[in-house]
Amino acid sequence: MRRAIALVTLLASCGEPAEPVDSGVPVTDASPDAGSTVGDCPSGGGAFAVTEVRGSIEDGAEIVVCGDLFGALGPEILLFDDMEGRAAGGEVGATDPVIGAWTDPGGLYAGDASRSGAGAMVVNDTEATGGRGVSAVVGLPDDAGRFGLREFDELFVHVSIRDLGVFPGNGSSPTMFSSDSSAKDVWVMFGPRGDNYEYSCRTECNGHDIVLATHTGRGSFKTDGNETRSSWWLPEFWAFGAWNTMSTYLRVDADRPYEASRGIFEHVAAERGYTRSDYDGQIYRELAGLTPAWDRVKVGAWYRGAGDVRRIIDDLYIAIGPGAAARVEIADAPRIEDATRVAVSTVTDWSPSRIEATVRLGDLDPESPLYLFVVTADAERSPGLPLAR
Repeated sequence: MRRAIALVTLLASCGEPAEPVDSGVPVTDASPDAGSTVGDCPSGGGAFAVTEVRGSIEDGAEIVVCGDLFGALGPEILLFDDMEGRAAGGEVGATDPVIGAWTDPGGLYAGDASRSGAGAMVVNDTEATGGRGVSAVVGLPDDAGRFGLREFDELFVHVSIRDLGVFPGNGSSPTMFSSDSSAKDVWVMFGPRGDNYEYSCRTECNGHDIVLATHTGRGSFKTDGNETRSSWWLPEFWAFGAWNTMSTYLRVDADRPYEASRGIFEHVAAERGYTRSDYDGQIYRELAGLTPAWDRVKVGAWYRGAGDVRRIIDDLYIAIGPGAAARVEIADAPRIEDATRVAVSTVTDWSPSRIEATVRLGDLDPESPLYLFVVTADAERSPGLPLAR
């Protein structure tokens, strides 16, 4: 059983973060009714910062984050799942996620490794899935959408990926990339065949696909698609055999959808530290008869079948819409650039000076120094606030 992290009231000035305070008393009541988690937040002082956190930092605990200039827009969480409480080898069900639901579920639960808790999700396995991706699809049902799902042009995806076998593709090993294009872990589309506009137009045109960090061969990664104009090559980041925690934020300018877009890719791994890549340029290309939008996310989408592969994912978080980038993060360093582990907590209420959230620790060690960050809908990150131990 994890020991709860006790929190006293933490106040931060606009300068350097205060040192963590050790209350010496384990917290046993982290419910919203506890005295430390109710009441209005004090004035933030007019600076973008987290000034106070109320509640205990343990998985599933409710906290209140106080500060200023968080912005008015919080996230619309499409899906969050930590893959816990499921039988190893069992099939993924539509209503299994902690938040949201799979539109078309796929995959199996793993019990041989996990990032948080005891479970994960198998997205590709030589035996269990025949070396093919499970293609689990999530979207938000909406009758107004062309394909029955909510259309969006902004999203944020946070996921951790690990290989327990060889890297997917030909000529690979547990410590060597394949020589060919081999992995599309997260594929965003407009329509069920968004990856092939000309083929889909035989019945009804689909398009505007983009793959988040697709492996194109020999260790090169790119955020791009079959029907996309992106030139976003990513720096070297992959850690073999370890948990690769990746975040991708995409926003297309609705006024200039075929010209301007913004992207942020972030990666952390215990063995490699922090990597970031920013993109400013075209994503969508104009496709006749199609709205410039996406409407679904496909997870474990495609892999080249070769070798003894077993790829798993854990702690999947997807947000869509104008506040997609807004989030609460907990990391193991006061500067995100120095972090080796980052977890996204799930927000339940958001205002410019007060956020309510459920703590998600991922693979963070609750006995080590931890720091809380707020990221706004404009993808601006606050300084880290040290959390008491």
